[in-house]
Amino acid sequence: MLTTSTKLLDTQHTLAEKHCIIRARQDLQELPRWLEEAESVVITGPHSQEEPKWLGLDEGCLKDLRDFCRQRPAVLVIEADGARGRPLKAPAEHEPVVPDWVDLVVPLVGLDVIGKPLNEEYVHRVRQAAAVLGLPPEMRIEPRHIVAFLRHPEGAKRGVPPGAAVRVLLNKSETPGRLASGRVIAKAMMTDPEVNSTLICSLHQRDPVIEAYSRVAGMILAAGGSSRLEQPKQLITWRGRSLVWYAVNAAVQAGLLPIVVVTGCEAERVRSALAGLSVGYVNNPHWQEGQSTSFKAGLEAVKHTAEAVIALLSDMPFVDGEVVEAVVKRYRQTLAPLVAPQAGGKRANPVLFDRATYGDLAKIEGDQGGRPLFDSYDPVYVNWDERIRFDVDTAEDLEWLRKQ
Repeated sequence: MLTTSTKLLDTQHTLAEKHCIIRARQDLQELPRWLEEAESVVITGPHSQEEPKWLGLDEGCLKDLRDFCRQRPAVLVIEADGARGRPLKAPAEHEPVVPDWVDLVVPLVGLDVIGKPLNEEYVHRVRQAAAVLGLPPEMRIEPRHIVAFLRHPEGAKRGVPPGAAVRVLLNKSETPGRLASGRVIAKAMMTDPEVNSTLICSLHQRDPVIEAYSRVAGMILAAGGSSRLEQPKQLITWRGRSLVWYAVNAAVQAGLLPIVVVTGCEAERVRSALAGLSVGYVNNPHWQEGQSTSFKAGLEAVKHTAEAVIALLSDMPFVDGEVVEAVVKRYRQTLAPLVAPQAGGKRANPVLFDRATYGDLAKIEGDQGGRPLFDSYDPVYVNWDERIRFDVDTAEDLEWLRKQ
């Protein structure tokens, strides 16, 4: 369901299968019938007598639409600002018109503004944009300027209600140069804690999302006691480093953020082995009850800030930053709920879990990780060398590893 809190260009009523005009609040009683007749509906006020636009809805009507959508599986999209066809727009003092109850705000920028001058041909409200960016008019716009605009409280963040998620949409990525600029912007935005994700898109295509960039957390499981080896595997030394160090280093090399190490057995020694690395720690007092307890502890630490999490085991030294980065890249291209390497025709670690799986991850029990979720979700795989499947499980494994 699409509507507007301002005005909608008169040709945009064709964005949905059905256009419904609200002249009085009681007209909304027809909502159930309208949704039976069409899967998508544009709802506006009457046509403006002064310009070629449909008028928006007042606050009362918008709240009625909100309540209606909350009672059934319907999504309400509100167009809260317009850019008069320009790829970039800086808001005026009265803009954007965002209701204080919305739970998601999507700032939109056209990547075709990159390389263009800061003037009225490409930017709506040049004076405001120049003030936000600290640039004089006619200055050439670069990706770093778009990053500054997206981060600025008087730029893309203006009017965002407290608690609302922010997902940036970078449109018009059709050319290699625009796509490259989009990647620069999206990667920079991953460090902004107030922005959940950045999507690089080409909205006129059938599959509009090209790549999605968001914080992917690293969760290193290093709590076990390894009774079969009679020593914690995470603290085994290989090539001068503890095995847990290799897992953390892979996460660092791949740019995972945040990185959390779940400790339990020999927690202080694990921390000492990772001295100097920028990681957080979560202690799991229930580590003896199985791997699921470490999964839950790590997930709880990252679920509010990361759109996905990669679980790395601390006894797989050949899992490096390259394979972790490949998993993340595949996730950006697909937004699949599960992404994992596949080696020799068999599933391997590490596994990436999208936010959509967090609820089920929190329900796992016993000495297992996220394996049960592969029966409930459709995974996407990245083909890799079989060497990554090696883990230290027995004395023979350890003896072999130390010869490498």
